[in-house]
Amino acid sequence: MRTWLTAPGSRRFVKVAGVLLVLVAGAFLVRRALALGGALGTGLADIPPCALASAFAVYVLGALLLALAWWRLVGLAAGRALPARPLLVGHLRAQGAKYLPGNVFHLAFRHVSARRLGVGHAALALALGLESLLVITAAAMLGLGMATDPRVVALAPWARHLAWLLPILLALAWWGSGAVARRTGQPAFRPGRRARGLAVALGLYLGMFVLSALSLRLLAADPDALPLLAWCGWLALAWMIGYVTPGAPAGLGLREAVLVLGLGPVFGEAGALVLALAYRLISVAADALLALLGLALRGPRSPADPPAPDQVAASAR
Repeated sequence: MRTWLTAPGSRRFVKVAGVLLVLVAGAFLVRRALALGGALGTGLADIPPCALASAFAVYVLGALLLALAWWRLVGLAAGRALPARPLLVGHLRAQGAKYLPGNVFHLAFRHVSARRLGVGHAALALALGLESLLVITAAAMLGLGMATDPRVVALAPWARHLAWLLPILLALAWWGSGAVARRTGQPAFRPGRRARGLAVALGLYLGMFVLSALSLRLLAADPDALPLLAWCGWLALAWMIGYVTPGAPAGLGLREAVLVLGLGPVFGEAGALVLALAYRLISVAADALLALLGLALRGPRSPADPPAPDQVAASAR
């Protein structure tokens, strides 16, 4: 199985499948938007400015937690304390690059930024692997919150017992962190010795998802139509699908499609699409602000600074 996954033809197949999935999701959203017509624009215009501002601020706070988690993980992988500012700034400046086709240039930019601190390629590969593992674990944990959705409760009352999966998910993350270390050529990394740091990073990712769900909830005309855990569950599922799909820049199209399918029965198709699009606009604006903040924190770029995201993209071609 591992040989098949690492074969060049298999990787190409996965990438093509990811792009096709993005196209299908985009076509679904465009078709629904055209069918709704003016109702979509009216719904977006009806969102109060204070709700937009609040959702924006909460999303920014969640995104900052991602930057803090990256700083912690790079330090854990490198086995030494690292200054926070360069890694946080590099993470912020990379936010614009994740919207480039391929959904990998922001990772390359963060890698280049961290290399300026003397962190080795193997340690950075470990940090990236741990990030993916913990992000997916956090999303899976909060995804269980969908069991509190009234529709799920009515159709599958047994779903509430899925909360017992939480210890299993944590155990898999524990085992997976050791497997990632061996896979990236860092066998000396022991999860037991880094338990506190890994727990802090996982907590930051959980906080990010909760804040992102709160951001989405603030945009709804009737936020109490769903329990908070259900909001977290649908948002985490949408985010994770966009995260693991190759070729989906920032999960574009996929996250919106999942939110429309999940929230449509509660808010109506028009209301769910309005929420999904408004959330995307909020996230794009917040990522743009964070990228600009990262640039401003360092001032004018010097030759010793990492290259800009567009330069990283050009060199990767």
